Amino acid sequence: MSKDRKSPTISPEMHERRRLMSRMTPEEKKVYKWECYNKKAKVQLLELIKYCQSSKRICPVPRLWNKIYHNYSWHTDRYEFTKYPPLKIPLILGAWNTSNIEKKQRFLAQIYWCYKNYFIGSIYSQIMKLTEDCWHIEYYPEDNIPLEVIKKEYSTWLGISYYPEYSIWNYCENHEEEYKQKREDEKLRNKKIRIAERLYDEQSLDLLDDESITSVGGML
Repeated sequence: MSKDRKSPTISPEMHERRRLMSRMTPEEKKVYKWECYNKKAKVQLLELIKYCQSSKRICPVPRLWNKIYHNYSWHTDRYEFTKYPPLKIPLILGAWNTSNIEKKQRFLAQIYWCYKNYFIGSIYSQIMKLTEDCWHIEYYPEDNIPLEVIKKEYSTWLGISYYPEYSIWNYCENHEEEYKQKREDEKLRNKKIRIAERLYDEQSLDLLDDESITSVGGML
């Protein structure tokens, strides 16, 4: 190793943090580490919860949602505790037919999992890099899920049971039938518009042909 090689520079803040932690018990270190992390992490968590529910966003499209999930799934298991708590899978493939509110809840709970396990910085960066075409967008997603409900969903992943049994429908209405009817009405309206435009084009051509014949006849 070269003698000229310099050791990494430690910031005064990090030096002071190490000095304080050297005098702490293991439990005190754990609490102090969380407090330092949470100063910025809580802000990023709240920003993500708001951002991921704005502009009719539900969740990332399946391919990208699965990619984000696999960045963290190797740390743990779907159902069992390892070093980290269980992390539930995305509602894609056969589970894509679940309601939008359930897909939104699952994605937000995954974000909360990242927050609780010191990964909020990385998932924040990934989500903020997604362009609009990377999101599953739906009509009328007016049911914004608050942090308290996200926490409750996450706690069920940890094996905590509630009585009466916890359900997202206790907090958000099921608008799926309403959405379906809105989509059908819009499809019917667009169909009528296309028919009207086609008839207009056909009649305009007939009128143009009649005017052309009249004009030619007048010139002769």
